[in-house]
Amino acid sequence: MASSSLLSEEQLLCSICLDVFTDPVTTPCGHNFCKNCLAGYWDSSDHCQCPMCNKSFEMRPDLSINTLISETAAQFKQSVQAHTSNTTERNACADTKVLCDACTGVKEIAMKSCLNCGACYCMIHLEPHKNIQNLKKHKLINPVENLEDYICKKHERPLELFCRDDQICVCQFCTEGDHKNHNTVPIEEANEELKACLKKTQAEVQHLIQERLEKTEEIKHSLELSKKSTEEEISEGVEVFTALIHSIERSQAELLELMEEKQEVVERQAEELIQELEQEITVLKRKDLHLEQLSNAKNYLQKIQIYSSMWSPPHTRNWTEVSINPDRSGKTLRTSLSHLYKQLNNEMQNKCKY
Repeated sequence: MASSSLLSEEQLLCSICLDVFTDPVTTPCGHNFCKNCLAGYWDSSDHCQCPMCNKSFEMRPDLSINTLISETAAQFKQSVQAHTSNTTERNACADTKVLCDACTGVKEIAMKSCLNCGACYCMIHLEPHKNIQNLKKHKLINPVENLEDYICKKHERPLELFCRDDQICVCQFCTEGDHKNHNTVPIEEANEELKACLKKTQAEVQHLIQERLEKTEEIKHSLELSKKSTEEEISEGVEVFTALIHSIERSQAELLELMEEKQEVVERQAEELIQELEQEITVLKRKDLHLEQLSNAKNYLQKIQIYSSMWSPPHTRNWTEVSINPDRSGKTLRTSLSHLYKQLNNEMQNKCKY
């Protein structure tokens, strides 16, 4: 764009959407905005005020389109579009590098191809097609090398129409023969329809791409959450198992110590009973010896007197009710631990299934 147009361009920009005005309206305070932009701004705000200077209005102003600014903005858009179109056209011509067929010396780059003439022309040699009345009717397209592809092979006429029924390009003569009464449209119209279709299809494909990109990010996020959750579960699991192992080891040590203490008590009790029994056996053996000697005596009178004076029931315990009962609590404990082990094993197997 020329530098002289920069000021007018800035004046034609809406401060809300930062684009050239569309249906411009003017607030009572003198500032201009797109009608829809201003309406959307007021709809989303609790107060009705100017977006530029923040001047508040008691009542929402009923604004009409500023025709002067609207026409100026439209002209500006047209000039920008024309400038862009010319620039694109020149760039396209430079990219194709199709040369002018009319140049005799150094051939210039062609700007257009004429389907009626079957030739490509540079800017200078294209002038007759712009000025001579008959040549103005010729079909001009962007420069191409294979011009024969744009000519009807049957009638040797430009392919100016598109047959929707047969989905092929045809010339005017084709519509009077094989394609008579078929649904045909100018090839420019078909091209615009194709552009719209391609644009729609591309938008759909881009939408599918965006959906899959979002799904990819969603899966990645879920994966990160899963990793974090798994790490936390592993840490907590290791902590619990460590505590459980320590508890089992501590309980084992305490149980072994208790069992050893019980065994020591039983052993002391047994030693005391055995010692007492051995003492009684010694006493009884001594009496047995005396009785043996007495029974061998010849003097029965003396035997009777001695037996009557010495015999008395021995001072011994009634050992019938005395016994050493082994501790059976270990068997009960073993049963409880076995049950606890099965419960823990079943629980771990159920957890490992998931």
